[in-house]
Amino acid sequence: MVGASVLIGLCVALAPAASTQTAEPPAIRPSAGPLEAGDGFAFASKPKKTRQSLSGIACPPLPVGAPRLCLAVFDEGGEARYLTLEGAALRPQGERIVLLPGKVELDAEAAATDGRFYYVAGSHSVKRSDCKSNPESRHLIRFGLDPKTGRAVLDGSGRPKDIADKDALWRLMSTLPGLKPHVGDGMCLGTVPPGRNGVNIEGLAVKGERLFVGFRGPVAKDGAKVLSVDKKALFESGPADPKLFTLPLGPGRSVRDLVAVSDGILILAGPDDDKANEGRGFTVLHWTGTDETIRLLASLDLGSVTLRGCDEEIKPEAITVLSDEPGRPYEALILSDGLCDGGALRFGIPR
Repeated sequence: MVGASVLIGLCVALAPAASTQTAEPPAIRPSAGPLEAGDGFAFASKPKKTRQSLSGIACPPLPVGAPRLCLAVFDEGGEARYLTLEGAALRPQGERIVLLPGKVELDAEAAATDGRFYYVAGSHSVKRSDCKSNPESRHLIRFGLDPKTGRAVLDGSGRPKDIADKDALWRLMSTLPGLKPHVGDGMCLGTVPPGRNGVNIEGLAVKGERLFVGFRGPVAKDGAKVLSVDKKALFESGPADPKLFTLPLGPGRSVRDLVAVSDGILILAGPDDDKANEGRGFTVLHWTGTDETIRLLASLDLGSVTLRGCDEEIKPEAITVLSDEPGRPYEALILSDGLCDGGALRFGIPR
């Protein structure tokens, strides 16, 4: 269903929320995992804490027969890493990809790829602990990749040579009805005082010419927010053509990640920013990406997952699809903040 448009220099499409299916979705357990990760990722600063902070993943298509290579981003520091997926193992790579130089906290929460570029988004939020402003998180980053290897071309410092680092998303959100009241300094997370339902980005996906940005906050009574924009406009020129959707992901739930699939977008949903909702479980939903039609596919049964010595807690925050064959379940990998090296779990998600 297409909602009304509001003209404020840019046209923002807002549509009334559609209903999810009422039947209980299947509760699915991981078919494998946590995948073996050897010695894990190596970081110079806060190594264990950073290993436990994987928060986004993007896996470009590579030639048949090549190991699956992915970019992993972390909500600690300002560096990303590559990993490869080989059978039942996740193999962290040592190469540093410097997204922001220096001692910074990008708070990278999401990554995506269209096979030509990687996209990485900071949370754009205030600090959760004390509500202090965090300008270092207000970055949307794009850099190119070699389609044969999946890797970026780096300079001598480990920074991608063609990196584009913009604050265009922050500026755009500050103009949009539905987001504008939640963007700015002092916008505490959640709705419980002192919460001001501040903006908090957690998901990113690319499909066609559109970049989709998923939010853990703000949330409304009728659902969570996803913003769709023209992917080139934020880095080059032209109209951004923003469209803001409100999706009913379930009480107390909002976006934890997004991933494009052949027939739309999968949404990994979990607890929103209110402490009272911490116990909400995690679900996967299918979204058309063009209106507000969504379907609840499954809830995640994580009760059988055993924490390892380096792990702290399971908080699913990243999803990538390994196989997307028509008529068969999506084969997906879900990774968690709180588990070392993401603690990757494989799931077969029913369509």
